[in-house]
Amino acid sequence: MSFIKTPISDGNYSTLLGMNGGCPESPDGSTIVYARKPSLTESYTEMWVCDRDLQNHRKVFELYCGNHNGPSASFVDNDRIVFRGGSDIKLPIFYIFNIKTNKVEWGPIVGKESHCAQQNHFPFSVTEAHIGKNEQYPQIDEVAVYDLDCDTGEVVKIMSLVEMKNYLEELGYKTTEYTTAVSHVQYNPARTAVMMRVGLADKDAVLVGYDLVKKEYHLIPNKPVHQLWFDNETYIAVYQYHDGERWHMDKSRINRYSMDGEILETLGGIGNHVDFSKDGKYVTGDSMYPDEELKVFLYKRGQVEPIAELDSHNFQHCGWKLNIHTNPSFSWDGKRIYFNRPVSEEKASAMFVDISDLIK
Repeated sequence: MSFIKTPISDGNYSTLLGMNGGCPESPDGSTIVYARKPSLTESYTEMWVCDRDLQNHRKVFELYCGNHNGPSASFVDNDRIVFRGGSDIKLPIFYIFNIKTNKVEWGPIVGKESHCAQQNHFPFSVTEAHIGKNEQYPQIDEVAVYDLDCDTGEVVKIMSLVEMKNYLEELGYKTTEYTTAVSHVQYNPARTAVMMRVGLADKDAVLVGYDLVKKEYHLIPNKPVHQLWFDNETYIAVYQYHDGERWHMDKSRINRYSMDGEILETLGGIGNHVDFSKDGKYVTGDSMYPDEELKVFLYKRGQVEPIAELDSHNFQHCGWKLNIHTNPSFSWDGKRIYFNRPVSEEKASAMFVDISDLIK
């Protein structure tokens, strides 16, 4: 069965969406945010928005970034977007931008952006290189995870990354100077916990969760990949198998994990970048493994065989060398799956497939 893939915008440029699970729609589903790049070999990038019916496209910002996740743009609320970017500085920065007033509300703030905002709060991480770079926020004075209140602009520290590193060392893990440079920081829906990917020595990594109420750490040593909060206590993530020479795509599984790494249920089959519908009934994942055809699958929760293969292509150079990762994401109403798709070895298009007929 062939599915219609609808480009968000088509022209003599590439378009990109952000991270998997980072829905490109506003919470009310009326507006889409995406990025345009005249060339995938250059860093110049434009932020654009349009209506859900793909009308009224307009540029809202100019910035510089790579291709992997693009500017990582998502909505804070119906009026504001958050995205990373840069200009002359080499350090990571992000902005909170109001698409109704066309003004920057907060930023640029020097720090590593998180996955998305939760309840109008945006967590971000700071390394030693970022200390002293935010003159408007002198309280950013420690290697830590901070919270930006997108309504008031207030910034507070919520978790010390130095203390986290010490905790890992006490457990016997070999850390490096980069261990505190965490990534994929995310709040749970209730904003009572935060989790992140943490790098260790020998290219090892763990998944660390921190209960902000109880001040307790949770740890998954054999880190599954591309994790998202499934609810307030569990993650959706992908188990991957590597035999020492290569990754085995067919052995990958999309699972639901406890914060301490117990597999609670299998949600789907082959996957790498993943997302789930807001009602939890459906899961999407891609087959982005080296030398494999790049596909997008739709699963009914608990089934390892997909109910649909939504897309397939084999533009390996664009996918891997130019870092155009599929990053599938559900729409808020669960009726669309958005994803990045190379359309040649030099061009990519942000697209969606309407899955309304598959989820009746």
